[in-house]
Formats: sequence, structure tokens, C-alpha cells
Amino acid sequence: MKNDMKKCPQCGELFENVFEAIDHLLEEDEDFDPALILPNGYRLMIGSLLKCLYKYSNEPEKIEEITESTYLTLFTAETNPLQIMNVVEDMIVDSSMIGIDDELRHLLGNGE
Repeated sequence: MKNDMKKCPQCGELFENVFEAIDHLLEEDEDFDPALILPNGYRLMIGSLLKCLYKYSNEPEKIEEITESTYLTLFTAETNPLQIMNVVEDMIVDSSMIGIDDELRHLLGNGE
């Protein structure tokens, strides 16, 4: 990506990625997480999804898991809205476990 998209237009600071650059522009208590509103009223938090995909861009197996989970969630929300809460709960537990794994690796000195 072009560096001008990762550079703050106000102070000129250059960031590693566009997500950090945008976070820099936000007020301290402000959050930017755009969502797509689905026909049944559910919201796909596309901003969080994109950040997650970017975070794991060098780990194809995690990208595969995230994309499949998202696709399954969208399908379930459309075709079986009563079951969606079970699918979402499973995704939350799975994503929390990914975070816990990363934190444990970091704490044990095997992470970044």
C-alpha cells in the first residue's frame, strides 16, 4: 500500500499499516468499526473482520478458519436466524482462544 495512505495528514507521522494510521486520527474514546447491516437486521462488523484478516495475513490456516466462520455465520443468519446465536457464541469462543494462544506464546517468550 502506498505510504501516503499510512501517513497522518495532520502531523506527518508514518504508520506500519492503515489501521494504525486511522486509529491515530480518532479521539481517545472514539472507535471506528464499520458494519454492514444484513437484511435480517444482523450486523457484520466488517472493520473488525478486516483487522483480524490483516493481523493473520501470514497465517493461511487462520485466514481460512476466519473466512469459513464468517461465511457460515452469514449463511446461518440468512437461512436459520434462530440458530445464529449458537454460531456466534462458537465464533466468539474460538476467537477468544486465538487471542489466548497468542498471549500465552508472548508470555512464554515464544511470541513477538
